[in-house]
Amino acid sequence: MLTDIIAREPDMEVIPFELAPDVASTRDEADVMVCEIDNPLDPELAMRLLSQAPRAHLLMVANTGDQAVLYDLQLRRQVFPNVSMDEVIHAIRHGLPDGVLRPDTNDRSDRR
Repeated sequence: MLTDIIAREPDMEVIPFELAPDVASTRDEADVMVCEIDNPLDPELAMRLLSQAPRAHLLMVANTGDQAVLYDLQLRRQVFPNVSMDEVIHAIRHGLPDGVLRPDTNDRSDRR
């Protein structure tokens, strides 16, 4: 059903994708992969698919259609200027919650 709905969209194309036994195989990558699955919260298939198409976004939709999960391995850069060593140590110990390090709001290199 999901395939039929997507195929009707004029700006989208459905391309069958099978996991290759050789993870190192090269192929053209889609921008977005959509997968209908029993449990979209289980990351096992997502990891396998993204290992073969690391630049793609993967939308896993529950068979019931009531839940979807987006997975990706997108590289993201955020610049933190004037960081003190205390802030670095705190971020290593406690993660990067909002406000621990202040991003450079003038850095435009990552914006599209």
